[in-house]
Parts: sequence; structure tokens; C-alpha cells
Amino acid sequence: MDFKYAKRNRKLDYWVVIVLTVSLFFGFNFIISKVDLQFDLSRDKHYSLSPESLLHLKKIKEPVDIIVTIPSNNNLPKIVQRLLHDLDLLFDALERADSRMPIRIHRLDVNSPKLESKDLDVYKIHEPNLIVVASPRMGKSIIYRYKEAIGANPYDSSQVFRSAESIARQSIWEAGFYTDWKEVANGRLEPGTFRGEQTIIRHILEIAGQSKETQTAYFTRGHGEYSPTDVSSESGLSELGKLMEDRNLKVSTIDLSTVERLPIDAKLLVIAGPKGIFQDKEVSIIRNFMNHKGGRVLIALDPVEELTLTDRPALGLRPLLKEWGIRCHDMLIHDPKKENFDLFSGAYFLRTYPKGNPHILTANLAQEGFSILADRCRPIEVDGTNEKLFLPQELLYSSRDSWALSSWTERSAPLVKNPLLDIVGPVPVLAVSRPNPNALDQYGLNPHGKLAVLGCSKIFSNKKLKSGAGNQTLALNLIYWLQNENEMLTIPPRKIFNYHISMSAEDFKRSLYYFTAVPAFVLFVGLFVGWLRKEL
Repeated sequence: MDFKYAKRNRKLDYWVVIVLTVSLFFGFNFIISKVDLQFDLSRDKHYSLSPESLLHLKKIKEPVDIIVTIPSNNNLPKIVQRLLHDLDLLFDALERADSRMPIRIHRLDVNSPKLESKDLDVYKIHEPNLIVVASPRMGKSIIYRYKEAIGANPYDSSQVFRSAESIARQSIWEAGFYTDWKEVANGRLEPGTFRGEQTIIRHILEIAGQSKETQTAYFTRGHGEYSPTDVSSESGLSELGKLMEDRNLKVSTIDLSTVERLPIDAKLLVIAGPKGIFQDKEVSIIRNFMNHKGGRVLIALDPVEELTLTDRPALGLRPLLKEWGIRCHDMLIHDPKKENFDLFSGAYFLRTYPKGNPHILTANLAQEGFSILADRCRPIEVDGTNEKLFLPQELLYSSRDSWALSSWTERSAPLVKNPLLDIVGPVPVLAVSRPNPNALDQYGLNPHGKLAVLGCSKIFSNKKLKSGAGNQTLALNLIYWLQNENEMLTIPPRKIFNYHISMSAEDFKRSLYYFTAVPAFVLFVGLFVGWLRKEL
């Protein structure tokens, strides 16, 4: 054997292996570059669209174009750069979404001389620093406009200097891309939770959704009700209003005493925490809205202390509720067990659901074992005297240790259960009703009418909606059920990333034992081992 040729052949083999390895590397990368796949490996699928959004996208009837004319560069304020980064992740998920119609993302620089003007000419977009949601047939909607800072004249004392960062923060706050803004050093506001998905999906539905008619949720006023524009933590309902707007419902208020009927665009009527009596004219308007217009009504009534209201039970709404098979008692639910209250906030836990086949509205809450954070509650029970016309059902109860107090303003401690007048727990707190399909032709009822009555309005307060996953899920389920979107009720409850711990006194003691047991055991073992060494 000629070893000279063997050595040369070995070198040739080495080079062949190197060339093949490099070719394999470049070929593999070329194939990967042609495959458009993306996997979200985060634990909670933080970078994927929620199942709720995917169901909404399957309802759109027109293709959607999202056009961004904000140039991405390091000269932009940091808050705008953060927004663009968060939106890029969202836009990638939207392009890959299994939607009914395609969603196309266009990132354009209108100041570039090499720009292809075809995309701009369709929607006549020639302005920089915009984010636009558009559809070829349905038009466009500008959802964000970044206003660049204009230099102030230092010799003009009437002008207030504002930095580019400050102007950008205000514009992003007004657009609603972030929530839970908090003040940090130097009075600067920093955004908390990114809610761009809800904002973009809302505008997509407005442009290309199935329904083109304006649908409005009207909150009553004139009786001391809570307002959807109130941002206060304890009594404001701005979070509830935001949930409705994200579901393509316009939010407004109305005084029933000043109108003859509800507007044509009324989809939902909300009565939240009234303190005054509804007059007969107002009750008649609500009755006509439900019975003949197919309107949906959500009522949340708190216990009322004034004795002067005894001649008009349930603030004048009792006759209307009784027609729909629901009775709202002027009573107060009392629970003597401290374990059923949140140790830190004093909120009352509602976590008892009907046995057997659960109602679709509370099925996911019962399955996941969610608790509802509430305040003082009044009973809302089914009145079975009108079952031929309506189908009422109780969905949520207080604990088994509780009972409802009659004439509770006149009772004094210690409270003793009255078996004749009080209602023994668990006491129903939430009930819903709808027309009986078998009675529609006979009595001329509109089949689309629905009613939901809740015995505590504070369940929808901003504080409880932000901190309670059960509260937020219950609010969403009520909105979807009232809108006949039952397919949305099968979605698992969304995780809340900003929350506070709610626990009873018993839970707090148990957790205290858990956290102190291990360190105490380690300390005991250490002392014992030290004692043994000294003895030895």
C-alpha cells in the first residue's frame, strides 16, 4: 500500500467533510428561512393571542390592513419605542392568527422617496406617525397618532415647556394601550399592563365585524347609580365600561325620566347600585324594552337602609322583576363565619354554585373554583309563580353558614336567626331569566329579551374587577350571555397578572404555619446537631 496516496486521500476526505458540513449548514438555514413558523414557549402563552380574541377574529367579514407609519429608530421617546416593540409581537401573532379574513401588517415610511405608494393610495394615508386599522370596503380608523414635540420659545412665558417623552406618554395613555399607570420618580407616569390586544381587536371589530349597527350599553342615572366614567377604586365602574367597549359595545348614560323610550341603538341597559326609587314611567320604559324590543337588562341592587322605601320594595322594580320570575328582597345577607371574609380588604366571598348541571354563565367559574369578591349583599331568588312565561334560574349563592335578615335595620347584636322571617342559607345572590320559547306566540314576547339581577353592585367596582379573576370572569360572562354570544362562555378564565392576595383569617393562619414550619424545623435540627457535637 502506498502511504503517500493514503495520506493525500485522508486530507481530501477532510475537505469533503468540511464542504458537506458547510453546505448542510447553509442549506438547513435556507430551508428554515422559508418556513414561517412561530412557537410560544412562555408558560402562560404570553405572546400568543387569547382564545377570546381568536373567536372574535373568526367573525370578521372583511380583510383588515393595519398600517404603521411611525418610523422605528432610536430617536423616538423611550415610551414610543416600548409601544412599537410590544405591538410588533402582537402584529406577528395577528398575521399568523387563524382568522376568517386575512390580517395584513404594513410598516411604511411615508417620507421615503423609494416608497411604493400603492398601499397608501387605497386609504389615502400620507401622514407619518400613525397607527391605522383599515379595510378596503369599510374605510379606516386612526387608533393612534404620535405628536412630535415642537420647540418652545424661551422668551415667551405664556408657553409651558413639555418634553417629547411627556407628550408621548400622554398620547399613549389616551389611546388606551396600557393600563395601571403608576407614578414613579420625578412625577413620571410609567405604564403597567399592556392591553394592546384588546384595543386592536376592538378596532378590528368596529371596521370589519359582522354587525355594522351601533350597539350601545346605557347606564341609568338620576337615582344615585354608579357611573361608567368614574375611575375611583371603590365606587367607579370605568373598568366595567372598558370591558364592554372592548367587546364592541359603546358605553353611554341615560336618564329614563327625560325620555319616552330607549334609543334605537340600545343593546343593553345597566342599572348599577341605585339609591332612589324608579317611577312608574321609568319601569314602563324598561318593561317595553325587554318584552317587546328584545332588550337585555343588567340590574345590580345593594341593600338599602332607608325605612321610607318599604312602600316601594326593590326601589320600585319589584313588579317588573316578579313578571320575569325573580324576587329581590329588601333584606341583608349576614354571615357569622370569619372564614368567608377577606382578611385584608374585608370583602365577602361568594363561591357556592348550583349543584348538578351548571348554567353556561357560571360553568367555568364553578369548574375552576373561583371566588367572587363582594360587599354587602341582598337576596335575589327565583319566584316560581310565572314559569309558563319565563325561565328564571339562580346561579350564585352565599355560604351555607349565612342567612338573610328581614327588617335588618331594626335588628341589634347579637343577631339571632328568625326561622319565620329570615331566609336560611345558602342564599341566592345572582339570578337570570329569559322568555320561555313555548310561550312566545301566545303572549307576544320578544325571544331575545334577557334579564340578569345581582344583589351587590360592588362586585363590578374597579377595585374588585382589577384584583379578582372571578369578578372579571363573571362580568365578561354576563356581557356575553346578555349578547347571546354563548360560544365565548366556554373560554377558560383569563389570568390576571396584577392582583392582590385575598384570603380569610383561617387561610392566613394556615399559610403562616406553612411558611414558619420549615425554618423552625431547620433551626431545631441545627441546634440539635450542635448539641450532639458538643457532647461528642
